Order: sequence, then C-alpha cells, then structure tokens
Amino acid sequence: MTPELAALITGPSTVIEFEVPKALWLTSNRKPDRRVAARIVRDLQALSAATARAALLGDLPWPAAILWTVAYPKGVGWATGDASNAQPTCKALLDGLVKAGHLPDDGPRHVRIESYTRGPNLDIPALHTITARITGMEP
Repeated sequence: MTPELAALITGPSTVIEFEVPKALWLTSNRKPDRRVAARIVRDLQALSAATARAALLGDLPWPAAILWTVAYPKGVGWATGDASNAQPTCKALLDGLVKAGHLPDDGPRHVRIESYTRGPNLDIPALHTITARITGMEP
C-alpha cells in the first residue's frame, strides 16, 4: 500500500467475524450451477445479517476500506488456499451487511478498497472464518 493510500485510511475500524460452513463456501475457482449459487448467496447474506445482529453491529463507517482475513479449515495447505479465492463469499457477506442496513451500498462511493489476506488454518475441518476489518476513509 502506498503512503498516500495509507493516509486516506484514517477513521475508526469495526471488526466482524463470520463462520462460513463448507456448504456455503463460494470460490473464484469453482462456479456452481446458477440456481445453486443463487441459493448459497442468499444463505450467505442471511448469515451475514444474523452475525451482525448477534454482534450488535451498528452503522459502518463509509467511505470504507475492508480487509478480509480468510482462515481455511484444518487440512487446507498454504499452497492451495489463497485468500482472494474467497471474493465471491466475501461479496455475498458484504451484500448481507448492506441488505441489513449497516452500509448504504457497496459501490465505490461507499467501499473504496477491498483487500484479502490469509489467516492461519483453523483447528477444525469444514469451516472457514472470514474476518472483515472495516475502516473509515477520508471522503
């Protein structure tokens, strides 16, 4: 990240962690049937809204930068589980936050930067965690 870009990310951060079961995992490398994908997206949006409700999440800062930290299940090798593959899952989670009213929209006026990083593997199989650090930026 350039110093100029880092200087824009100045506001408060909100952190929320999502637990995503294997059945709801969408990846950039494997595209399910359109109908199956639509169902999974709806379920991820509902999971996102429920997680936000349980965390008593309020309004999120915007414009925002979001750092998505992806932790893969036990047994996924570091050579195969790259964080950016989680983009379709993260997009659905972000859409769920918008639908639940925590952000007005997820377009470039409200979410300016999204970045992905790999977290350590979990100790349990068949579960991913995705942590979103949402930080306000200067308008």
